[in-house]
Amino acid sequence: MPPLPPSLAAHLASLVQPSPPTSEQLEHFERGLPHPLPADYRELLTLHNGLELGRCATGTTDALGDEVHLGTLFAIRAEGRERLEPGGEHLPPDVMAFARHWGSINLFGIQLGDRPDSPAGTIWFFDSNADTDTADLFVARVHAPSFSAFLERLTPVPEAPAPSEPEAASEEAPPWNDPEAPDQVPPDAPSPEKPLVLGGHGHAMASAVLDVRIDTWARDVGSSQYRYLPERSTARYILELEPPHSTVEDGQPAPVAGDVPVLHANGGRHPTLDEWSSLVVGPEGDWEAWYGNDAPALVHNRLTVLSRTGAELKVRWEARYADHGRERAFLFEGPVQLGSIHLYVETPEDIDRALEAALGIRLLPEEWTRQLHPRQDRGSWHDVLPVTLTLVNPVR
Repeated sequence: MPPLPPSLAAHLASLVQPSPPTSEQLEHFERGLPHPLPADYRELLTLHNGLELGRCATGTTDALGDEVHLGTLFAIRAEGRERLEPGGEHLPPDVMAFARHWGSINLFGIQLGDRPDSPAGTIWFFDSNADTDTADLFVARVHAPSFSAFLERLTPVPEAPAPSEPEAASEEAPPWNDPEAPDQVPPDAPSPEKPLVLGGHGHAMASAVLDVRIDTWARDVGSSQYRYLPERSTARYILELEPPHSTVEDGQPAPVAGDVPVLHANGGRHPTLDEWSSLVVGPEGDWEAWYGNDAPALVHNRLTVLSRTGAELKVRWEARYADHGRERAFLFEGPVQLGSIHLYVETPEDIDRALEAALGIRLLPEEWTRQLHPRQDRGSWHDVLPVTLTLVNPVR
C-alpha cells in the first residue's frame, strides 16, 4: 500500500487485520475479473484479505448531507465480511464494489478498465439518496482518482467519550445496544409475538420474506469479460426479516441472508411447493448473512422448513454471531412468505431460458404470474426489461 497518513497508519495498526489470501486464491480471483486489478489496490490484497477500519470518515457526504463513514473493506474470502465481486445488478460491469457506507446501502467501487473519460483505478461513490430521472438505484460520482488517493482521504473517527457517571437503566433502552447484557437463562422460546431469539431474549419481527434474484450477466467462456448471457443465468435466494419499526437503527436486529444456498440443498433445482414443505438448508455455502445494519455476521447458518401453508413457510433459522468478543445464539422460528422472482432481460423471449438456466426447472405458468415493467435505460452498458414473477397463492 502507499504511505499512509500517520494517524491512519497508527489507527489501522491498533486493529486486528485479516490475514492475506494465498497467491493461488488471489490469482484465481483475478482470473474471474473483466480487467486486471489496479496495482495499488492489488498491493492491498497481497497484504490483507480486505481491511478492518474501525470507523473512518471518507472526506465526503451523501446526498442527504451525512458524512460517509466506513467500517471495513470487502474481502476475497468472505469470513464474516462482504465479498468482492465485479459488477452486479446495480453497478457497471467494469466496476467492483469494495466498501459500503456505514449504515447505508451506498457503495464505493473501483473502476477496473479504462474508459474514454476516466482511467482504470478511478474510485466511484454510488449514492442511493441522490435524485435521478432514471430508474437506477444509484447515482455515481467520482470520489478519488486512485485507490491510493482514496486511502489518503480516510481519517479515523474518534470514539465517543465514556460518560462520567453511569446512566440509569431505562426500560426503553434498546437491548441490542447493551454489550454487557448477559444471555438470558433459560432462553425465551420463539412465539408468534416474538419469533426471533437473540442471546436468550425474544424480539418481535414485522415480516419475513424469501425473494429470488436472477443475474443474467456472466463471464464469457475463455474470457474475463462479463456480458449478457441469459442461458448462463444464476440465482440468489434472499431471506430478509423486517423489524416492527419505521427506521432501523445501527445494531438493531434486522437479519438478512443474501445468498441462502437453496439450490445446493435441493440438488441444483428450485424447489417445488411440495419440496419446500420439508426443505433443510445446511451450513454449506457462503450465506452472506448479517444480524442487522452495521451488526455482526451470522455464521453456522441452518434453515429448516417445518411446514408450509399455501405460499407461507414456517421455518427455523439457527445461527451464531459474535457480540463484543462473545459468541451468542441466533434463532428465528416463524412464518416466512415465499416472495417474488426478479430478473432483468433484454427481450421477453429471454425470460424462460434465463429462468430455466438459473433455477434448473421450468416454472409452471399456472403457478406464477408475470409482470413486465417499463424498460429501463441503464446507460451505455445495457438497456433492460425488468420482470417480476409472483407465486399464485396455492390453496394447499
